Amino acid sequence: MNRNKKWMGALALAGAVTLVTGASADPSYDSSQESLASYDVPGWYSEGKLGIFMHLGPFCVPLTTATFPAGEWYARLMYYTADNPTIQQRPDKFSQYGEYHEKTYGTRDTFGYKDFIPMFKLEKFDAEYYADLVEKTGAAYFAAPAVHHDGFAMWDSKVIDWNAVKMGPKRDVVGELTEAMRRKGIRAGVSTHYGRHWRYYTFRPEFDTWDPANEGLYGKRRGDEDPPRPEDALHWEDVMNELVDQYQPDYIFVDGGVCDAHFLYNSEIYRDALRRVLARYYNKSLEWNKGVVLSWKRDSLNLGEGVFDSEKAGPSGIPERPWQAHIAVGGWSYNPKINLKPVDSILRNFVDLVSRNGNLLLNIGPMADGSLDKGHEKVLLQIGEWMHVNGEGITGSNPWTRFGSGKIDRYKAYDKEAIRYTQKDGALYAWFVHWPEAGAVTLPEAASFDPATIVPLGGPGPLTFAKEGDALVVDLPGKQFGQYVWGLKLTK
Repeated sequence: MNRNKKWMGALALAGAVTLVTGASADPSYDSSQESLASYDVPGWYSEGKLGIFMHLGPFCVPLTTATFPAGEWYARLMYYTADNPTIQQRPDKFSQYGEYHEKTYGTRDTFGYKDFIPMFKLEKFDAEYYADLVEKTGAAYFAAPAVHHDGFAMWDSKVIDWNAVKMGPKRDVVGELTEAMRRKGIRAGVSTHYGRHWRYYTFRPEFDTWDPANEGLYGKRRGDEDPPRPEDALHWEDVMNELVDQYQPDYIFVDGGVCDAHFLYNSEIYRDALRRVLARYYNKSLEWNKGVVLSWKRDSLNLGEGVFDSEKAGPSGIPERPWQAHIAVGGWSYNPKINLKPVDSILRNFVDLVSRNGNLLLNIGPMADGSLDKGHEKVLLQIGEWMHVNGEGITGSNPWTRFGSGKIDRYKAYDKEAIRYTQKDGALYAWFVHWPEAGAVTLPEAASFDPATIVPLGGPGPLTFAKEGDALVVDLPGKQFGQYVWGLKLTK
């Protein structure tokens, strides 16, 4: 059985579904852990391995021209004051936002975050361009930027009045991207960060957040340490359900802020709402007759309820259930002061994730006008070129009996001798991340596979090799083939 089709982990599946009476006894889902964990991760996701998403919103306006490496949390950090508990943790980093804002745009009562919205025009935004670019990467799915922590909706929302159709660019960004991706055969989803919105802004009489006329964007006044209100979680639930109904997303990214209420205030209202949203989403997928995926971060849910997503260090070993990690090509949102990650670093992380039953969700950051800078574009095209040569050992693959050897850090550090393994259709694929000067690469424990031939992906072969204990030592061609990360195909 394909390990990606059924999770045989610690959660018991018996009794996890109830049957609906009628001519066809289709399973339905409720918000219990057992029921949610019984939903299979669809093959398009577990076999697709690569997804793309983006951070795009009014926060891009100040970031595009910022004189320091500001991030997508600009909307929150610009309102920090010296007495705010969070700013006291890193005053050296956070205080510069308010200082920069007032120096550049004016006081925060006369020019608040809301005043970036008319400047957020997306005059160069082209959904077809992004669909073409995503297709060239070989990615299986894409998540449109639906709503960030700031609370500005990027679709024609009836639940959030402050949205991109009514103001700013006056266009349905989610709808345009969804349609463009699906025309290319790419699974289309949404990226949501709204679970932290209830505690995102600082309210002071000297800020425009204090004005009730702006509640549609900032929310109602609250103290810095006030707990979430039940109506906050219900509103979040309405937003999520609207996205599900309006776009029938194949994939939903839920940011970890949805569990802030849980770990800060021991309140379960948001996690309960997420489970209701997820159960409803799964039941909708039965109506749509397609498999769907919702990923979650931190401790928003329990393992098995949806797909676990990691921004930092992921799970160790090879988890039985597919999981995901997300990284950014540069910053989460575009800022010219933030360097882009080298493509070799991204691909090292990619093969590490795939070898351990994981997917990579890769973020890009468009500029305020909706265009993508050439640096981001180049990285995606380089990934696509690499996938064209090496994708046969990535897409549709499964982990081997071990993921490999050596350390590959999520962002920078890696062992030059690190090896990763995947398998597909009876072949074993070995990946090495540094071209050895000695002209040979050692594949630990690969002797147990007992291959008859070894062929380099994108290079001349077959190659000569010898067994040394439980390892194989493979002689590489005299001239280096490929780049970034190299693949060898072992067949019996």
